[in-house]
Amino acid sequence: MPNENEKPEIIIPSWLLFTVFGIWILAIPLVIFVFTNSKTIQSKPEVLGIEQEMVITETQYEEEKLNLTPTVVIENKEAIGELVVGIPLYTVSICHEEYCQYLDNDDFKTFSTGKSLDREKFNDFLNTHIIPFFEKKYGQKTIVKNSKGEFLAKLEDVEIVYSTIYDKINSSFISGVKNIKIDLDYKISPGTDGKYAEKYIEVDNSQQRLYVWNKGKVEKVILLSGPVYGWQVYGVFPIVDKGREPIAPRGKYMPYWMAFYYSKKQDSWYGLHGLIWKYRDDGSKWFEPVSNIGTRQSAGCIRMVLEDAKWLYERFEKGDLILIHE
Repeated sequence: MPNENEKPEIIIPSWLLFTVFGIWILAIPLVIFVFTNSKTIQSKPEVLGIEQEMVITETQYEEEKLNLTPTVVIENKEAIGELVVGIPLYTVSICHEEYCQYLDNDDFKTFSTGKSLDREKFNDFLNTHIIPFFEKKYGQKTIVKNSKGEFLAKLEDVEIVYSTIYDKINSSFISGVKNIKIDLDYKISPGTDGKYAEKYIEVDNSQQRLYVWNKGKVEKVILLSGPVYGWQVYGVFPIVDKGREPIAPRGKYMPYWMAFYYSKKQDSWYGLHGLIWKYRDDGSKWFEPVSNIGTRQSAGCIRMVLEDAKWLYERFEKGDLILIHE
């Protein structure tokens, strides 16, 4: 008779043991595979933004999960400025011929508002940086003097027009141009400022032009034909004599002649006058061609077309001043 306190014996069938053992053998590799594949997925870099080409690395991915600021690696190096700063990079070239001033992005940002350029800030930059730069070349002056006096004359014939620079750069900026290049407007100007006397004549040999100054303003500009190099004179010269049509050596007539300098070397006077003319052997007249105007032709005199010579002759008298420079 069995004992009531004795526990019954549990018998596990052998087929059940083999079944459990087989399941574990299949499950262990599957768990390992899933765990490994999960880490691989997390390690794969994530690419954000096709146009910007920014790559976040595995370390950055982990930092991002911890709410840390990631370090952005930019593969498109040409776009570094645009991506980091958030605005395009600008460069500006302001030139007259080969003489240029360059503004980098930092300079440009000081007067850029995003949609247009701040005119007041730009003009401040113009006055403190741009104008002084170009005046170093185009604003230089030299002293021209002789026994009769002296004056200051510009070394360059070009006068830069600064008033149009803002409109040119701002127009390019609004149009979306990033590498802005503008050519400066300029004009050919006299070498003096009109303050030497109330009325005087300025002769610029380098321009082959004559400027008539009256009360600080240019009253008339006259194209001329001056002396060839080696025969010119520079300085201050009063008009010493006048003649309606005196005859020069070799029988040449000089209409509306106004003498200003005596040349010991040539034993003759230099003067302002109209294009010369003379009689040919057959009695006909020969006139100096108008095509000589603008070129150096004479051995000291300063010539111009007849109408201009007459205009000067009627407005200037003995003692009035002529300033001559290159």
